[in-house]
Amino acid sequence: MNIVALAVVIGVFGLWPLIPIIAMVIKHRKEMMQLELEKRRLSNQEIAKQIEALRAEIAQLRETSTQYDLSLQANLESLQERVRALEMRDSILETRLRD
Repeated sequence: MNIVALAVVIGVFGLWPLIPIIAMVIKHRKEMMQLELEKRRLSNQEIAKQIEALRAEIAQLRETSTQYDLSLQANLESLQERVRALEMRDSILETRLRD
């Protein structure tokens, strides 16, 4: 379609025939934007779920490491007591042997 014919159509009928076409284009763009926003919202919800799962896993790892640390501390204290007892026994035996 050439420009002269378009100018004649616009001159004869005015711009009012273009209004429904423009409205349809705007409506289509609005629907596409809404679909895009919904897609992003769903994506954000999935990311939030994954972050929450990671937080729970980190909390579990912290708890496990704390329990492991406490267990090691208890074992270390037990070994220290044994060493003290052996050193004391050795010291008592040495004293008795000297006498």
